Amino acid sequence: MRPILKICLVMLLAACNSPSMHFEGISPHKIMVLGTEFELRRNDELVQVIRTSREYAPRLSQQLGRRAEIAVEQNYGCPVDRIRGDASMMLAYLKCGEPDDLARIGNGA
Repeated sequence: MRPILKICLVMLLAACNSPSMHFEGISPHKIMVLGTEFELRRNDELVQVIRTSREYAPRLSQQLGRRAEIAVEQNYGCPVDRIRGDASMMLAYLKCGEPDDLARIGNGA
């Protein structure tokens, strides 16, 4: 019984940074922002962000979300509309191709 339990635990730990089904088959872009390492996978206007660096008790609200946003914007060149998730895996929604409100006001629209 113990060897089977050990094998199951090893398999669970090996899948920690594997992509979800929506992002399978997409090769990751690895990027580091302010000491935090991320793997990014893009599918249309969605980007899966997986934090691969070790940090003690990171919280999404303590600048980790902003670091993920910077990583996505640097890598894909589009602004991030919103970001959802937790400290280890996030989904970033891109706002590509749509001028934002400030650009419309500046153009007189």
